[in-house]
Amino acid sequence: MLAVEYDVTPDGLIEIVALINAVDEEGSDPEGEAWLAWRRSHEDEGLGCAPIPPAELARMEATEDIEELRAIVESVILADRRAKEEIPT
Repeated sequence: MLAVEYDVTPDGLIEIVALINAVDEEGSDPEGEAWLAWRRSHEDEGLGCAPIPPAELARMEATEDIEELRAIVESVILADRRAKEEIPT
């Protein structure tokens, strides 16, 4: 599982911090659940972390176009922010 860590500045700009391969070395956690749980234990409760869905990861692996890669990562981050910022009804 690949995840993207990011920060949002006070002006609303998104800064990518890292792309994380969250699969453990032995391969016993292919979905990266242990890493995600650890990341959610931080002060921001994982707000600045988005797992990359398998379909988007496949698109990332299939392209050599940097602009397409950027667009994929941006769409993952924006979808993550929308989902996390929704106010429960």
